[in-house]
Amino acid sequence: MPNSVSSDLTIATAVSVLTDLLAPINAFTKNISSEVVGRQATVKVPVIGTDDSARDYAYSTGYNTSADSDVALLSVPIVERIKPFHLVDNDMNKSPLTLQSYVKQNAHEFGRYLLNLVHTAVDAGAVSNANISVKLPSAVASADIKTIMSRLDAEGAPMDRHLIINATSNSGLLPTTIETFGSGVLEGGRFNNLYGMQTHVSTAVNSGGGKVNTFGCSSDAIVVVNRMPDVSGAQTLEEYTPFTIDGIGLQCAYRRYYDATKGEHFGAFTTNFGCAVAKKTHIAGYKDS
Repeated sequence: MPNSVSSDLTIATAVSVLTDLLAPINAFTKNISSEVVGRQATVKVPVIGTDDSARDYAYSTGYNTSADSDVALLSVPIVERIKPFHLVDNDMNKSPLTLQSYVKQNAHEFGRYLLNLVHTAVDAGAVSNANISVKLPSAVASADIKTIMSRLDAEGAPMDRHLIINATSNSGLLPTTIETFGSGVLEGGRFNNLYGMQTHVSTAVNSGGGKVNTFGCSSDAIVVVNRMPDVSGAQTLEEYTPFTIDGIGLQCAYRRYYDATKGEHFGAFTTNFGCAVAKKTHIAGYKDS
């Protein structure tokens, strides 16, 4: 029996790749639902801040005076993000290993694109932040990571913090001996935690002038919104299979159809995805010059 891009193995392979690649999304506030929306939509996400300070109880003011919390609605545009691919009949008869390698490659590109959108949101929402300094990825040192932590401290950012570090910066920080940072800090060539920030290595960083390459943030600083894509054009589909990214909850789907006139099998990974900066003062990092 020839291979099929409709197999359960195709989706399982994609989930395996995306679960690891998209792990940094757990660093942010997630607004995820299985609700189906069109290819372009806007989701209003409540962002909560506190207007008044905590205080001692006083009979003159009681509990009700100055008991306000600021709840603002952050509009997050979401767009259907896709990674299409196709195979001709001859390729479908190759070994399963070859086919799954092809699926892995496309799933990896899909995941990198979604992460790149997070960096794009940071570029748009945080480059004017006083906590963003100029430093090339190759120049980021251990002291610079500590500076990120100190800046978040000064802003009173929550302690649920994450570091999204450029792969080049990560390589430059790796010690010659693993014992340098002590037990549990390094695993498999990656930092688990630096200065109290859970660490994620990213290769999906934008490059060029003014682009943020490495940043730390609290979980309330960035909002990620995800919805299921609409099943439009269903009459041409041979398969439309929703699936969830393990450990992240991201709602995606796999579309497939066959063009008999060309003898080509078409597939696509798809999801409705958007993100925005909710609290830019709770982001600190470095950008290219």
